[in-house]
Amino acid sequence: MKMKKTLSFLTIGVISFCILLFFADTVLAGFGISPPYVTNHNLSRGSHFEKDIWLTRGNPVEDLRIEVDIDVPGANDWISIDEGSSFLLPKGEQKMLMTVSVDVPKNAEYKSYPGFIRITTYPVSSAEEGGQIAIILGARIDVTLDVRDIEIFDFKIRQINVYDLEEGHNVLWWFSSGKIRFDMQFENIGNIKASPTKVLFEIYDGERKNLVETTTAKKIGKVDPFQTKNIIAELPTKLTAGSYWAIFKIFKGDEIVEEGETHLSILPRGGINPIPKEWYGLAVWIWILTILVILGLSFTGLWFYKKKRKF
Repeated sequence: MKMKKTLSFLTIGVISFCILLFFADTVLAGFGISPPYVTNHNLSRGSHFEKDIWLTRGNPVEDLRIEVDIDVPGANDWISIDEGSSFLLPKGEQKMLMTVSVDVPKNAEYKSYPGFIRITTYPVSSAEEGGQIAIILGARIDVTLDVRDIEIFDFKIRQINVYDLEEGHNVLWWFSSGKIRFDMQFENIGNIKASPTKVLFEIYDGERKNLVETTTAKKIGKVDPFQTKNIIAELPTKLTAGSYWAIFKIFKGDEIVEEGETHLSILPRGGINPIPKEWYGLAVWIWILTILVILGLSFTGLWFYKKKRKF
């Protein structure tokens, strides 16, 4: 009796294992999306918004047809898929980026627009070959779009970078400052064009003990709503070549939203961009012409002065 039960369990185990092997391709061919939502609570009339969605599958043994159906009542016409409503996930590709674009009309009603986007997949080879059962998989992307009658100024700084720079130098009687290039990956999460209100650098000597200069940038390029872009703040400095440390502060209005420390390397003039030899000759000629112009103006003024005294 015990032997029969043991044989029965073994038989069931073998059959289950065979079934798993038979359907292994089906399991590996699972389909998924990330993230499974498109949400924006800060839209305004006329604004543009994009969201990237990753489409993934387990076993890319064949072309996969992707069909997209949008069901967001009142906002269907605003939403489009950059790749189209029907496209292929090619054989051999396990994942693909799909971009959902939203263009809010200028006469849109101020309210919330909930809904979803349905993704359906069809194996191309199964559809073309008769007698085979096509395994249809799919997923759902939840959508929530809020159009608001208010201007929202908000952003996030994703990354920062500071480049080496050359020290300032004299151009005739005028001093040209060095330029600190502060690179920020700026994500505008508000619904108006935006940039940091200002960027401030407090620069210390190489030992981080003495504050040697404070410099500020206020004119910084703006980024469109819901876009992420690298922007550069240029801060003038009169410091000579050397190694320094700087505490940077990024402002939103009067609020500091990002603060940190970075190394600052200032090189002698020509250390990054070598000075062409022709410039030395040009500088000499500029000096000569400047002196001639000054002498000419002086003699002209003296001539007019003497002529005026005769009368």
